[in-house]
Amino acid sequence: MRRILYLSRGGYSGGSQRQLYYVVGSLDHDYKPVVVCRSGGPFVSELRASEVSVSVLRLRPWRKFPAALYRYWDAERLVRFAQKQNVALVHSSDLWLNKYSLWVARKLRIPSVLHVRTPISPEQVHKHCCNEAAVLVAISQRVRRNLISAGIAPEKISLIDDAVDLQVFKPDSRAVNVLRRDYAPRGETMIGIVGKVKPSKYQLELLEAAAQVVRDSSKRVTFFVIGDIYSYDYFRKLKRFIAKNRLDNHVVFTGRREDMSDVLCSLDILVSLSGGSVMFEGMACSKCVVSAGFTSKQDSVHIQSGKTGILLESRLSADLAQTLLELIGRRNLREQIGRQAREWAKANLCRNTMAAKTQELYDRLLKV
Repeated sequence: MRRILYLSRGGYSGGSQRQLYYVVGSLDHDYKPVVVCRSGGPFVSELRASEVSVSVLRLRPWRKFPAALYRYWDAERLVRFAQKQNVALVHSSDLWLNKYSLWVARKLRIPSVLHVRTPISPEQVHKHCCNEAAVLVAISQRVRRNLISAGIAPEKISLIDDAVDLQVFKPDSRAVNVLRRDYAPRGETMIGIVGKVKPSKYQLELLEAAAQVVRDSSKRVTFFVIGDIYSYDYFRKLKRFIAKNRLDNHVVFTGRREDMSDVLCSLDILVSLSGGSVMFEGMACSKCVVSAGFTSKQDSVHIQSGKTGILLESRLSADLAQTLLELIGRRNLREQIGRQAREWAKANLCRNTMAAKTQELYDRLLKV
């Protein structure tokens, strides 16, 4: 049995944590996962409840002063932990932990794997020493091409899509609509965006489209902004926009929700302006997903516009608003896209498939 050391930020079970959970929970008996998180929280509890070996070790930011002064102490403690566990490979699921991953790999002379979940600049590739990892896992063709343009050799990149738990995220017509139960929205149609409230998630762009939709639609619509407030400055900016455009009765901030399957099932349309595995979760729940401004039709594999979702290459609020207005008035189209999205997810986004591809990568690196 080979032991794999996984490095994760810990905290709440967000996108990267959930994908890691899928991997470590689906490996066969040839591999035993050993997870180290830099902080405790619900993700650690979830792993322990699944009887996955997990420890919380302090891994301070590698470059951020003054915490970086202690990085070598933290790194050596991690090496001692890895030695005691007799790990054969280290896999960082977080770009910001790659320096720790590389430190362990060099000290123990074992391979290292780095997961890259979003396009990064050549400066970031250099900053995080990405090229020193034995293999980089790209979650999409776009990320792969971005890494190559940033100087990573194609043979060092393995393409492994994110996945979804089809037993958790699934349509359920009998379930209670939790958004109507908890917030009593006035809208007939409910549109949501999921992610931490910060500029890189583009909630403002959705609200700009919402202002046009509310103005031009004959139907009442409610927009849900679902996720923790990460930037309070940005949150205040959103609130000012809502007040200025008289959207108070049309926008609901839910904060973090721990019942994401129920939340997604309660929406009519899920909008994503920054990508992420939440799109797959929406598809698995038979929802019409609108992906705007994140990828091109050429690069998109899972969101096939008009079939398994709606894909817009533009993030302009006018373009997004026009698409939403059309979907609001065409319930049958939304439902048809949702059914096709569920079937695609079942065929292509199973968590066991992702885990099998990841294990094949380990086999190759360890020459099993």
